[in-house]
Amino acid sequence: MDYLNFIASITERGQIKNFIESDAGVQQQEGKLYSVFTAWWQLHAPSLGELPKTKKVMELRGEFLRSFVDSLEPVGLLDRFKVAGVVASWWDEVKYELRTLSESDFGGLVDSWVDTIRDALEEDEEEQKNQTKFDPLNHKLVVRLMPNYLEEIADAEAKIAELEQQKEAFERGEDAEVDEAEASEDDAEAVNFVKELETRLKTLKATIKEPKKELKTLKKSSLLYRDKIAEIEQSLGLVEAEIAEIEEQLKPYNEMKKQLAAAKGKLRTLKNELVKRLEAKRATLTDEDCQRLVLATFEDGLTAELERYVTAHRQQVIATVENWWDKYRVTLQDIETERDAAVKHLSEFLSGLGYA
Repeated sequence: MDYLNFIASITERGQIKNFIESDAGVQQQEGKLYSVFTAWWQLHAPSLGELPKTKKVMELRGEFLRSFVDSLEPVGLLDRFKVAGVVASWWDEVKYELRTLSESDFGGLVDSWVDTIRDALEEDEEEQKNQTKFDPLNHKLVVRLMPNYLEEIADAEAKIAELEQQKEAFERGEDAEVDEAEASEDDAEAVNFVKELETRLKTLKATIKEPKKELKTLKKSSLLYRDKIAEIEQSLGLVEAEIAEIEEQLKPYNEMKKQLAAAKGKLRTLKNELVKRLEAKRATLTDEDCQRLVLATFEDGLTAELERYVTAHRQQVIATVENWWDKYRVTLQDIETERDAAVKHLSEFLSGLGYA
């Protein structure tokens, strides 16, 4: 019987995943599957384009299942049941949209998507709690139709994230030295540098209220209190200098908060403009534009489903090889060698004790 061994370049279990994913044969086979899929889609997408006229939804489902399996199964990457599962899963996801398409047209389906997004955004919070969280920005229509808008959203979110990181870094007091002996992973809350400054500032401002009142009163009196006035002014000067120093330290932080508030306001405005922008974009679409748009979203969905099955298959292969590694990485010869060494060591030990 022939025995196989792991290649010498793989020295630990963690290398297996990357080795399989980057293997030229694996990539070639997956690439071939996607190429066959692309050719299949170009051939059968026109049948979807005729659905508003033919209205044969179930007949189209049967055609898609048969032709998809006949085209992709011969590649050999996925078996017949998995190939059929790709179409079946995708069809189940879009079946109501296909019915809408057969009963109206491509423009009607696009309008129904716009209505879905609008209705979801108009629901009150209580209604949203009772339903699955709906993210209008991830809706297929928005993704396909408004990439520039989504880029604006992404830029706004990135700006907020950047400012929040800067704000948190300032609150931690980046330049402050931390005594490792005093630091503890179990601390419920990290020291807030800004909070300490603000607390100190509040305390200082509170302490000068009464001296200021007293100074004001004394200045209205005669010069008899000149020494007292000088003493209070000197004391106030020291406190006010510290207040000014703290306020100067907090200036960058307060500016960050202003910028963060503005950035969040911009993001809210952008999100509130979604339906308005979407309706404006829809108004510019011709019937042909709507057809291309709908077919593109269907292709995206079917591609994503195929990728999901391919990824699951690849993970199964990786898990199988990793299981082999766990079982067979140590060869029988190595085990026997270790066993013989242990027996020899035990024999020598017993001999030393006078048992042999």
